[in-house]
Amino acid sequence: MKAVHPPSPALAALLGLALLLGACNKPAADKAGAGSPASSASTTTTSGQNNLDAAPPKSSALDVSVIQPKQGGLTVSRTASATVTAVQDSQVAALASGAVTRVLATAGQSVKAGQIVVQLDPSAIQQALDNAQIQLKNAQINLDQTRRNTGQSTGQLQSAITAAQANADKAQQDAQSSRKLYALGGISQADLTASEATLAQTQSALSLAKNNLTQNGQSGGSSLALLQNQVQSAQVAVRQAQENLAKASVRAPFSGTVASISAKLGEYVNTGTAVFRLVDGSSLTADFNVAPGDAAALGAGSKLNFDYGGKTYLAVIKEGDRVTGSDRLVPLTTRLYGASASNLPVGGVGQMRYRVTLASGTLLPSGAIQNDGGDNAVYLAEGSTAVRRTVQILAESQGQTAVSGVPAGARVIYPVPPSLQGGASIKVGE
Repeated sequence: MKAVHPPSPALAALLGLALLLGACNKPAADKAGAGSPASSASTTTTSGQNNLDAAPPKSSALDVSVIQPKQGGLTVSRTASATVTAVQDSQVAALASGAVTRVLATAGQSVKAGQIVVQLDPSAIQQALDNAQIQLKNAQINLDQTRRNTGQSTGQLQSAITAAQANADKAQQDAQSSRKLYALGGISQADLTASEATLAQTQSALSLAKNNLTQNGQSGGSSLALLQNQVQSAQVAVRQAQENLAKASVRAPFSGTVASISAKLGEYVNTGTAVFRLVDGSSLTADFNVAPGDAAALGAGSKLNFDYGGKTYLAVIKEGDRVTGSDRLVPLTTRLYGASASNLPVGGVGQMRYRVTLASGTLLPSGAIQNDGGDNAVYLAEGSTAVRRTVQILAESQGQTAVSGVPAGARVIYPVPPSLQGGASIKVGE
């Protein structure tokens, strides 16, 4: 049997230290318990699995939101400054020259068509009329006298023709008798020759009388025609003078309100000088300018709203030339309803409100459209993939865009993440 030796002093010391350390750690282990979570955590930590302090695993799918766009027209509201005007607004000018002798109306006064507003001095015009009337009377007298003289001469010449005709007829009969008697030997050759000579003289006298009547008629006709022209010219001069006299009274060309009077009492005005402004406030319009695109959408009959002084009036577009001005804007005119000069001053400036449809298509927020590589595109959510779709912009205004190229029922990603690309894996949020 082998002998057993006792441990060396050094080994005994090491064993004692190990027992002491084991005794110190055992209470903590007993306190936690072999099946407790802390025991499990301390155990799994050493294996590297289910570490609660570790970051969650990364996912490659982008979280996105989608919208379902609607089809329709992109309609926008606009405003433009508009000036109130009257259908009839005239600067009435003097049609004759003269000093202002009376002003028969005041600014703001209503007048009727044809009513005298400003009276000019008619003295010079009246004198011209008197002279024209005298010239007419003289021309008429000369014409009447010539007619009488011509008539008297014609009567005398016709009497002379009658007498010459009678003498010629008698001479013709005598000549015929003489020829018969001469044939029978009753008269001599000398008697026959004398009878023939008498017939020739009477016939010559008849021709002369007729010629005198013809010449008298021609001369008288020329004189009468000349005098008739003189009478007609004098009549024209009288009518002109009468019209000039009427023009000395400056009248209202239509019924309306006298907006202003520029003529002053005693002031001399020339023909064509404006003396007062007349406005027919019973029918008002409003003028404003719009861009050519808006003008194309605002056809004749389009209804708008005109705001002035806290009130809104119906405005209807009138047909016009629609010629673009130097400012590249198109002037439009509207007829105002329910408005008159009593509640809407001519020349007042208000706001014209209107709506225009710029285009029809798929309506999207402008931020949903990306410009990549020179073309416009949207991203569609198809399952878990982002699909890039090229679109055409039809119109854009106030953060809204009408486009074409988006399929019906498509889900458009909006807002668009900065890192989103076609084919990316996505997760659509609820």
